[in-house]
Amino acid sequence: MRVIHDHDDEVALAILRAVHAALPPGGVLLLAEPMAATAGAEAMGDAYFGMYLMAMGSGRPRTSDELASMLMRAGFRRSKPLATTLPLQTGLVVARK
Repeated sequence: MRVIHDHDDEVALAILRAVHAALPPGGVLLLAEPMAATAGAEAMGDAYFGMYLMAMGSGRPRTSDELASMLMRAGFRRSKPLATTLPLQTGLVVARK
């Protein structure tokens, strides 16, 4: 939960590849991440997480499409976003090995 956004693309991709390698065939990953461009909260969410990550010195919030692309590059065969009740704080993406 809220791990991938703390890292730049190369490190985030390495983490996702390690998760993929650790999962059994058909295994499932549930990513709970702040999402960039969250409908209805773009300005507030992007500003909040932008400031947080600037203070941390790395990472960035990504859209669900960007995460889906990264998951494919990590070896996952499919992924889909899931709606949450607090989309400003976190969005969900489910990916299958």
